[in-house]
Amino acid sequence: MSERIMTWWTGLSRRERWLVGIAGLLALGVILWGLGRPAYAAFADLEAQHRAAIEREGRVAAKLQLLARKPAGPAPTVIDATVEQYLTLSAGEIGLTLDRNEARGPDQATVAIATAKAPVLADWLAGLEAQGFVVDQLTITPGNDGTVGMTAELRRGAK
Repeated sequence: MSERIMTWWTGLSRRERWLVGIAGLLALGVILWGLGRPAYAAFADLEAQHRAAIEREGRVAAKLQLLARKPAGPAPTVIDATVEQYLTLSAGEIGLTLDRNEARGPDQATVAIATAKAPVLADWLAGLEAQGFVVDQLTITPGNDGTVGMTAELRRGAK
């Protein structure tokens, strides 16, 4: 086989040898690129997944530390006001505007907020839970401008 190739090679002119050599180098480059590009992409993806896993591990460790802490004392009690008054006051303290605030009984209310930043809204709800409120129903819808809207049914928990 190699003898046939040598005979073929010697039968080529100098110009043809150059052209065949350049074509061989180009073919080798295409093959190396075809193998190297997916390998590089795979390693880059592995690195991104590794970074994400390290970040998740840090978040989980921080959450575990928070969960391991014992509460300082009993949850603070809700001030003596009607539920809808307290919700209006607490929302106003952090810059939220309640678009709807309807009483649904002595210790229940339905509230709606048209636009709010999600972290602020989540902090407000967490603060209400710390004050003894229970969220019975919650609907959060994303807005077009990066904000969210919310409708919730809240009730005052056991005192």
